[in-house]
Amino acid sequence: MDRCRSHRILELVLVSVLVVGCQPTVALPPDSAGPDVVLDAYLRSLVAGDCDMGPKLATSTFGRGNGELCGDTDVTAYRIDGNVQPSADEVVFSTILTTTGDNGQSIPAGEMIWFYSLMRQPNGAWRITGGGTGP
Repeated sequence: MDRCRSHRILELVLVSVLVVGCQPTVALPPDSAGPDVVLDAYLRSLVAGDCDMGPKLATSTFGRGNGELCGDTDVTAYRIDGNVQPSADEVVFSTILTTTGDNGQSIPAGEMIWFYSLMRQPNGAWRITGGGTGP
């Protein structure tokens, strides 16, 4: 194989690696977005492994031990099953998450039901306040 051809093949391989390695980022929804849009953005970022998005879509109460799964398990798919709205400023969503599990085995591998609570903030924005296996 001549030298130009080997350089061209190497170039194609490098471009392929760079393209495959680039994950699309999830856009931060505007403060006017509904709670379903906020939760969907969070779940898409969770599947993408973007742990920086969670704090932008949540209050300080949402973290490890109070519903945040990013960094503890890989979520590979999700489905939002429904919601209840106990008040005009609170919504609880039921989701089905597909995970790889975690080392402590508190999060099972496979499908599981996970609830997310969202509250309307003083500025009108909906933010995730907590999550877990029960509403």
